[in-house]
Amino acid sequence: PRTNLSSYQTYHWHEMMVPTSNIVGFVLFCFTPALQQTVAFSTTNDVAQSTNSQLRNTVQLMASSTPTADADLLPEIRDEIIEREGQLEMWEESTQIISDLFGSSDEEAELYLADAFRWKAWASASDMMRKYQRPVLPDAGKIQEGLNWLKEGPLEMNDDQIRSCIQQYPGIYLREPNAMYRKVMGSAPRKYRDDTVLKQFIEDDPNILQVTFNCGDEGCQSECGSCWVAYENRLPSIPDF
Repeated sequence: PRTNLSSYQTYHWHEMMVPTSNIVGFVLFCFTPALQQTVAFSTTNDVAQSTNSQLRNTVQLMASSTPTADADLLPEIRDEIIEREGQLEMWEESTQIISDLFGSSDEEAELYLADAFRWKAWASASDMMRKYQRPVLPDAGKIQEGLNWLKEGPLEMNDDQIRSCIQQYPGIYLREPNAMYRKVMGSAPRKYRDDTVLKQFIEDDPNILQVTFNCGDEGCQSECGSCWVAYENRLPSIPDF
């Protein structure tokens, strides 16, 4: 009968109807990537015009903040140092040197030390993995000697430059940067073995003080992140010295 057919059609029409939420989801799925590409395209030119100094300022701002999660590691670090060394005197002297340099709180200075001397890695590791960590106690005398060398040595850095380098690479600039510099000079290609050249490179990339291998001279040592061969390949242009 027609009534049954109509009823049958009505039933299946409702069965085939797609919920409104699904339609909205489908539209978003199809068109959101296109919208993102449009926005990305419209901002590409602006991003491309950002200078290296602006990028460095962003890095410095991020580095200068004191994450709460990292600060929570400090009590355990202090307890472990006391357990190993029997005192905190050397840690506190080192903290004071960094705090004076930055005009900061002891907590912020301790975080730079914890990062540079591998205590942050130790405290962040699980109990099982801590046995593979090798944190060391900072030597206040060597820290002060390194800071003096950064100012008075061939790099002739001012306080702002030193703070910026420590914020970005505490493990390099708080752990005998003078010794690292000698290694860099010893491994660098001959055309870069010049204080003026390295000063120029450091202004652009403070991380260069850990480039202490040269596979071109010594053969590959699986140290690509610290190798002059890899570093040269990353440079946009090589000055002719």
